[in-house]
Amino acid sequence: MSEPIHAVIMAGGQGQRFWPLSTPDRPKQFLDLERCGRTLIQATYDRVLPLAHSPERVFVATAERYLDLVHEQLPDVPQENVLVEPTPRDSAPAIALACLNIHQRFGDVVTGFFSSDHQIGSGFDGAILSAARVARERDGLVTVGITPSRPATGYGYIELGNPEGEAFRVARFVEKPNARSAAAYLEAGNYLWNAGIFVWRTGVVLAELDRHAPELMRPLRRSFAARTVAQEFAQLKRISIDYALMERTERAFVVPGRFDWDDIGDWVALERLVGSQGGSISANTVVGQHVGRDTSGNIVYTEDPDDVVVTLGVHDLVIVKRGNALLLVHKERVQEIKTLLEDERLAGLLKRDG
Repeated sequence: MSEPIHAVIMAGGQGQRFWPLSTPDRPKQFLDLERCGRTLIQATYDRVLPLAHSPERVFVATAERYLDLVHEQLPDVPQENVLVEPTPRDSAPAIALACLNIHQRFGDVVTGFFSSDHQIGSGFDGAILSAARVARERDGLVTVGITPSRPATGYGYIELGNPEGEAFRVARFVEKPNARSAAAYLEAGNYLWNAGIFVWRTGVVLAELDRHAPELMRPLRRSFAARTVAQEFAQLKRISIDYALMERTERAFVVPGRFDWDDIGDWVALERLVGSQGGSISANTVVGQHVGRDTSGNIVYTEDPDDVVVTLGVHDLVIVKRGNALLLVHKERVQEIKTLLEDERLAGLLKRDG
């Protein structure tokens, strides 16, 4: 049996691009989008538990407002393993705080960080175990990259450097590219999608954060020692783990993950998640009840099983009905849903409709 890892499920996001189904009170990681009987965070727990060997090695990093949802959906995770991020400060402060907690309680142990809202296929365990070996044997800060299947512009990319055993050195991280660059990366064959999965020893990552992100770690370590994190966390710099550490460290490795993967970032991902009715790309993707004529390429989702959506002569739309909210948006503009939520009129709806 392989050595266990400590697994941290990152579950503090609001999933705004999945509005109106995902709301600030119940974001997408706590939803059963496929209506398969398990929510996204429960599916993540099911996936990492065999790697951790025990619920005592599974942690959840989340916001205080989601504590009840975490305990409700993951009752086997010990209460002390639910790590509260006092206020959203992006991934680097949240990951650093989790590592400080785990290092204090368990020492210099291999720890993996996993998003709570990804869809992942078979082959995941093997990639994570490879990453854990690189973390143990090479003191590596290891990320998992996914072989691109299309020239996606919504993901970051990782350029492969020299191969070293089971992994590659990271040559560089690339931000979300334009369509031309994404096509070039796909053609080159030496770029992977950045899946946001990390594996490392807590002692190694904390030392590297001290070195490369002292403006973050000095106040965080001070407040952690003084037990004043709840009061001082909001003053920390808002920065991602890629910017704070992975793009700066010389210990970055990447393990190719040869498994199906999707970050379920917006409504268009539903086409990949549940497939299209009719088995062709011109068909509609439907969760709920839909009757259509001369209509194709649409994504239709209803929360209430009694609701029926009827379409005539419309194409490539996202149509979502939840409670008293109805969303209609072209698939090419789903990334803009997040900006819609800044409208004060919608703020009232979100509060009233949960």
